[in-house]
Amino acid sequence: MTTETATKPTTRYVNTVETMLAKQDILDVLARYARGVDRADGELLKSCYHPDAVEEHGSTYAGPAHAYVDGAIERMKSLTHPMAHYLASSHIELDGETAQVESYLFTFARFEKDGEPFDTLTGGRLIDRFERRDGEWKIAHRTMAFDWNRDAPMAETWCLGLFKPEDPRMVMGTRGEEDLSYKKL
Repeated sequence: MTTETATKPTTRYVNTVETMLAKQDILDVLARYARGVDRADGELLKSCYHPDAVEEHGSTYAGPAHAYVDGAIERMKSLTHPMAHYLASSHIELDGETAQVESYLFTFARFEKDGEPFDTLTGGRLIDRFERRDGEWKIAHRTMAFDWNRDAPMAETWCLGLFKPEDPRMVMGTRGEEDLSYKKL
């Protein structure tokens, strides 16, 4: 390897205004996805995927993404507590009209087993192929990589009683358009 080759940066790691805008568009889709899944908003979720996109979600689903959304919305609406999806860092490699994207994700959900509530925390990564079609970046293929999980009996005390959910001043998150995030302050 020559010195010239060793010091020359690879173009996929050099940001231009165009690449920064593309990356921001992709990050906006990821944020819209997290909001859509947590609010059980099927229309918002579908806006993140191309119509022919594929979703591979562990042992629970592999197939058309829009069909995945339809099934997921029904499952989410049946849960007694809202879910929370937290996006961490994303690594985006652009290549023309496609991008390979790896995003770290933490999720919280509450499920019942034998009538007892359990809190589940899961860490994983969204491995996505984004495509820009007609000027718009969306997910073309997603595979969820599961890295770790922690299930524990529910122990909700709202900071040892500091916060009181029954107090009318408490704003509690919910699914759908009744959530505060759909209102303008």
